[in-house]
Amino acid sequence: MPFTINQELCGSCGSCWSICSNSAVVKREGGYFVSEMCCDCGVCVPYCPTDAIGAGDVEVELNNKKLNHALKDKLSLTKDIAAMKFADKPPQGVRVDEGPQFWCSICGDIFDSTEDPVYFSAKASACSSAMIGLGTGKYSREVFDAAMKAEVTGEGKHFATKDEMSKARSFFPRYPKAFGGMIMASLEEMPMPDLVLFPVTGRQMSMISTAYTFDTGQIITGYMGSSLCMMTTAIPFLENRPVFSCGDYSGRSFMRLEDGENIVCFPYKLIPGLIKNLDRTIYAHTTDESE
Repeated sequence: MPFTINQELCGSCGSCWSICSNSAVVKREGGYFVSEMCCDCGVCVPYCPTDAIGAGDVEVELNNKKLNHALKDKLSLTKDIAAMKFADKPPQGVRVDEGPQFWCSICGDIFDSTEDPVYFSAKASACSSAMIGLGTGKYSREVFDAAMKAEVTGEGKHFATKDEMSKARSFFPRYPKAFGGMIMASLEEMPMPDLVLFPVTGRQMSMISTAYTFDTGQIITGYMGSSLCMMTTAIPFLENRPVFSCGDYSGRSFMRLEDGENIVCFPYKLIPGLIKNLDRTIYAHTTDESE
């Protein structure tokens, strides 16, 4: 772990525990300790009144090729892992998608190893990219209403009326700004992304949730009922906690998910600790007899 707490200096005030967005500081046996979920951000250090927090002996693994290999190997993932990073301008050398395109379709291509790094913006989006913090394309009232009636609202569509669509969106937090776009690539090709997202089976989801809960005591919440992009990106990005979803009809179709697959999305800075904890839970220590 990158940071440690000197128990002789610690005043047990709980400042580090309350400020850690990773829930990496835990209270055990009357003291506060840094767990494997620490991401080496150092946010807690200036909040310690007794200077009890210091650097540890081991740095967090942020080599994405190694993280990608470890996550796929420990979970036996058969598809690639998608990584996303918000950016106001496309990086040099990254293709700009001209659209019209669906965010979930790009994810599906990454899962299937058929997509190089791409910069995706509201201009290229074939649906309302406001749900993933990119703002939205501009349309006339007539064009917008026609699109709603053709694809979104009414019998046999996603919502009975636009009122239900607005209500469904109200359950998710608002982005602080409309970003210029989002870089999307496989995890091994994306240094320091904001989010990682990939399909999982029920067993793989159980392994993930057990590993995440092991040190944090936190649970992973699932969201269903709105657009897959909103259900999987807003909360991990804005609240730094993982979520899972079975996805909506369009998202499952464009991501080409199999019947036994759901989607999980993690803030990137939780991934190193998650990988370490996958080796520490009951799934990693199941005996041959119990299997």
